[in-house]
Amino acid sequence: MRVSFVRSIFVVFMTAALFAPQIRLPAQSTMLAEMDFDPAKNGFSFKNYNNNYNTWKDDLDKTDLIRMFGTKAVCKSGNSVKNCVEHASTRRWAQERLEQLEIGHCEGMSVASFRFGLGLPFKGKRTPAQFQPAAKQTFDIKFDQAIQNYISYYSITQVLPEVREKTEATAVAGPIAIVKKLIDGMKNRTDTFLLGMRKYDPASGRISDGHAVSPFKVEDIGDQYKIHVYDNNFPGKTRFVFVKKNGAEDWTFASKADGKFDYVGKKSTQTLDMTATSWRDGLCFASSFEKDLATTTGCGDSLIAAAYSPNVMFRNASFVPHQSPVEHAEFFLTGDGDMLVVDADDRKLGYDSKANKYYREIPNASSTLINGGLGFNVPNFAIPYEEEDDEYEIVFSGQYLDEESDFDFVFSAPGFTVGLSGIRLDPKETLTATISYDGEEISFTSSNDGETPDIFFAFDDEDDKEASYLTEVGGVELSRGTTLQFNFDFENGKLLMSDDDGNEDNYDIELIRINADGTEQVFVERDLNIGKADKYEMDFGDWDGKGTMCFKDDEDGDGFDDEECTEETSDGRE
Repeated sequence: MRVSFVRSIFVVFMTAALFAPQIRLPAQSTMLAEMDFDPAKNGFSFKNYNNNYNTWKDDLDKTDLIRMFGTKAVCKSGNSVKNCVEHASTRRWAQERLEQLEIGHCEGMSVASFRFGLGLPFKGKRTPAQFQPAAKQTFDIKFDQAIQNYISYYSITQVLPEVREKTEATAVAGPIAIVKKLIDGMKNRTDTFLLGMRKYDPASGRISDGHAVSPFKVEDIGDQYKIHVYDNNFPGKTRFVFVKKNGAEDWTFASKADGKFDYVGKKSTQTLDMTATSWRDGLCFASSFEKDLATTTGCGDSLIAAAYSPNVMFRNASFVPHQSPVEHAEFFLTGDGDMLVVDADDRKLGYDSKANKYYREIPNASSTLINGGLGFNVPNFAIPYEEEDDEYEIVFSGQYLDEESDFDFVFSAPGFTVGLSGIRLDPKETLTATISYDGEEISFTSSNDGETPDIFFAFDDEDDKEASYLTEVGGVELSRGTTLQFNFDFENGKLLMSDDDGNEDNYDIELIRINADGTEQVFVERDLNIGKADKYEMDFGDWDGKGTMCFKDDEDGDGFDDEECTEETSDGRE
């Protein structure tokens, strides 16, 4: 009986073992490379943020712009920060890029955290203690204006061609190539790199939700690599990006606290990329609004080259000055939505909601997303600039919106920055605008609810000897489906405004004339309504800068030559 009992127990045990779930022990992991970085020490203690503080409009100043682009690109006159008179196009571009950071600052936070570890300077300060005396490490830094400026500066550098083009090339190379470069950089102390990622819709090819994180370890866990990262949406925590070694080079990342992989891609989607810290410190970057890239001078930071020293976390980091002397135009949004640009040859760039397809048909054009990290889809296009007598069609789509979005559209090219301010886009809604290649003519067709954005123009003279102008026109609420049209005739000093809704509309106008000596003259007109036709001409070219402005109303629809001036006095700025 005893033997039988033991035998029965043995049979039961073996039977249970055969039918029990098989437990696979994890493969032994190997740390392939790591750097001296801890999110709870070298990351920031505050989370990624939007523009929910009062001073965000001061996060990029004249000093920063000259450091990026040089005095020639930024200054209408003057050759230093002290005597620089900013171009109108530069000023508006900077304003719109700061507006864009409402979507988050993940890129700048990732870059700044590495730069503190490297001991690299920003405006002469290298260490946390030099920014805030009580800060012994990056995690001790409190949120203040100087840090906001630092983070915003490096958030904006992601759009510059010298950074963007190299970053896009890494996406083409694929996840495995990126991992190998990370390992090499960490082992040989050559540079630091942030990872950029996007979501991908296989049905349409649409990309969305740009985000950036800071990798600091690479681990081999068997069939995939495990990249340890600092994600500034989770202060003090370590998060992980996984890259499979074989096949399609699948990669995954969980951006939420629930740990579910919501970022999923592969080599063919080109949605994982990397950017070197050293790429952001060129001698001169190329801007879209600069009129003569060949003469770019007086920018950069003389401390940068010497900053990569043997005494900092990464030794022998590369310092290579960059310049991209190719004129280009930028098209970008400042908030959540999709954009499609159609050129005069009917070639498309961006997401077309009607076809549910993402197009990349314009030659040598670039289509990317801004890394903000707060779940917004913000497209940024760069297209070779052409001086043609044609126009672009711009289509804004709310196909993927969950709630109404409020954003600006910006078109920036040599000598000007123009666009639409305060576009209100509803879920599933489509809005259309047209804009001439030279930026002077803009039209916008209203939505079903008649919500109408403001129009803005920032133009600079070809040789900077004449005045520049900053102009914004708004106050109109169109009838559904009607069109607002503007022509800023820079050469002849005329602004033409019209709409076809059949109602009397009141226009609000602010015009700032920037003279070469730095003086500014301002004209403000609120509730302009001098006729029933809603076809007005504003003669700013003959304005003396002090007195009244001449306005004409084309009542009979045959032009303004036979119309008399209505003299309007400036209402003054509020």
